[in-house]
Amino acid sequence: MNTDLKNKIIIISSPSGAGKTTLCKLLLKKMKNISLSISYTSRGQRLNEVNGKDYNFIKRDKFKSLNKKNFFIETAVNFGNFYGSPYKNIHNAKKSKKNLLFDIDWKGARKIRKKINKNDIIDFFILPPSVKELKKRLIKRGRDNSKDIDLRLSYALQEISHYNEYSYVLINQNVKQTVEEIIHVIKYKSILEKNKKLTDRKLKTLINF
Repeated sequence: MNTDLKNKIIIISSPSGAGKTTLCKLLLKKMKNISLSISYTSRGQRLNEVNGKDYNFIKRDKFKSLNKKNFFIETAVNFGNFYGSPYKNIHNAKKSKKNLLFDIDWKGARKIRKKINKNDIIDFFILPPSVKELKKRLIKRGRDNSKDIDLRLSYALQEISHYNEYSYVLINQNVKQTVEEIIHVIKYKSILEKNKKLTDRKLKTLINF
């Protein structure tokens, strides 16, 4: 699936366990004109992760060094680990005429909004169906002990309070349905932009007549 929307920043944020990463992977499969902004992180690599595909895994000192050189458009610290999105991903997306997808939290999204024109951003906040369901998903992932799950749940509730900073808020009850809703919004934005360009051209013709 393709749209004529070019060089947009698409941000998808959610509390841990709400399905953000899964949604991003499905969206990338369905929309060929979107590429993923692969973040850098100082956290350890998990067994199912591929360096350079899921994240760019680097040491803390290296991360700090790159940050001092203004390498990142946004950075965040989560659970003691550094995360950052490099400026080069935006430049590469523009060269390839693709939209760029950011799988980041609300802190990173806020920083990007300060540096990128709001008309070039389509941002989504993904909510779980309920707190009970969120805890169930965190347990099901099998990554954390009960103490860490409680910590993540507490942090998730803080993250949810920032939903109103986003243009679109979706409840992720069904992953496939939620992806389709995201695609509909992106296509709708594309139609609006086409109509605006067409209207602007017609207005210029009428004014200059």
